[in-house]
Order: sequence, then structure tokens, then C-alpha cells
Amino acid sequence: MKQRVKNGYNGKYSSYVNRYDEFGSFHYEEISRRLLQKVDCKKRKMIDVGCGTGILSLSALEKGAASISCVDISTSMLEKCKEKIIEKGYGKDRTSFHEADAEKLPFDENTFDVVLFNMVLGMIPTQQETIKELARVLRPGGTLAVSAHGPAHYREAIEAGLKIMSMRYFLTYRIEFWPRDEKEVQDLFKIADLDKIETERTTWTDEFENGGKAFDFYASTSSLWWYHRLPPKIRKKEVEMNRTYFQNKNVTQITSDVVFAFGTKR
Repeated sequence: MKQRVKNGYNGKYSSYVNRYDEFGSFHYEEISRRLLQKVDCKKRKMIDVGCGTGILSLSALEKGAASISCVDISTSMLEKCKEKIIEKGYGKDRTSFHEADAEKLPFDENTFDVVLFNMVLGMIPTQQETIKELARVLRPGGTLAVSAHGPAHYREAIEAGLKIMSMRYFLTYRIEFWPRDEKEVQDLFKIADLDKIETERTTWTDEFENGGKAFDFYASTSSLWWYHRLPPKIRKKEVEMNRTYFQNKNVTQITSDVVFAFGTKR
């Protein structure tokens, strides 16, 4: 699963992910804004696990973070993150970049004041182990701030995608996506022995000009990593067929369902 997601966000299955910021930055900027509303970044040593192209990392730096370590499993995402942060003028004294697995972070215990984990949890089957690892690198009294995929996240896009996918390649496939509700995220935090747990589930709907643009958003932000099931020679055709379906069926709304969770290490 991890390798498939890594390959997806490295652009192995679709070139759409190369337009991640073009089609999806508004989405992640909004989630980042909401997540950081309850996080004190000023003069904090922070880590952004699953940093993607650096949208949340840049926001934390702008809010006064002393330093931020950007971590992602995807080489391509991490390179884009580094490029953007350097372009903004942030140097090595405040930033570092690490290609790593969220379950095996290359840091000692009690290293960071704040650990950020933004819209990654739903793509990880071993969620409890991951939350424990995030807590491990957090200093006592530090904050773990998570945004997680809720049960209705991307509902319209997922439903449309299931209707049009070439089922001969997916008949035995169990969709590898694990969204969580508020109670489930709370339980993950409790088992990791975090204190002062706060959660909030928020939903909203984005309206797109047409179905094609809705698909552009969905494809670029998801990376279409499940296309690993398709023979390489038909992937481009599958993308075109899906985009046409979104367009013809007027799939112009996509729901965002996000669980925000915060906890303190004892």
C-alpha cells in the first residue's frame, strides 16, 4: 500500500499529480488554515509529516515557526516542497527535508514542539501505529495536530469513479482508503496516551465550473494511485474516459469532510 501511494504521488500512474498545486492548492490552503487556527506556531520547532508540496509547512513558517522539518514518502512531492520553500527565502537554519515513512521517522524521541499530520491518515491502514510514532517524536507538553479524511470526503467523486472504472481490473480489489469519524480519531489519540484531546468534524462542498474541472481536482490531489491495477498502456485512456464521464454527468460538486484533532503529550 505504501509503495503504491508513493508511486502515485511520484507520478508513476498518472501525470495529473504534477498539477497538484494548480488544481488543488485552494483545497489544502483552506484545510491548513483551519488546522493552524488552534496551533501556536511562534518560535516552535515543528515537523510536517506528509508535507506534500509544502502548503502547510509554508503556512507554519509564515506564522512564526522557529523551524520546520518537512517529511514525505514521495520524492517528487518533497522536491516541490523544497523548491517552493527556498523560493520564499527560507534557509537551512529554519528548514530541513526528509524522505521517510510516517511509521518510521528518522528522529529521536521528544524532538518537536508541534507535530503536524495533514490529510494523510485515511491512506494509511496501520493508523494506530502511525499516531504512536508521531507522538514518539513529540516533546512532553507538545501538540499533535491532525486533519483526517472524514467518511464523506470526496464522496461525489468516489461514487462517480466507481461507476465508470474498468471493472475487469478491479473485481477483486478492496478500495484502500480508511476514512475515520470523530470518535474513531479520538480513540486513536487516547490509545497513544495523548492528553487534552479536542476534535471537530467539518464538512463543506466545493462547486466547480464543470465536471471536467471537478475531475482535474480529484485526479491531481488523489494522484489516482489505484491505477496501479491497470495495464500502463490503458491508463491514459482510463483518465480520458473518467473525465468525460464527470463532464457528461455534470459532477460539479465535491464534498470535503475533515476531522481536525489535537492532543498534548503527557
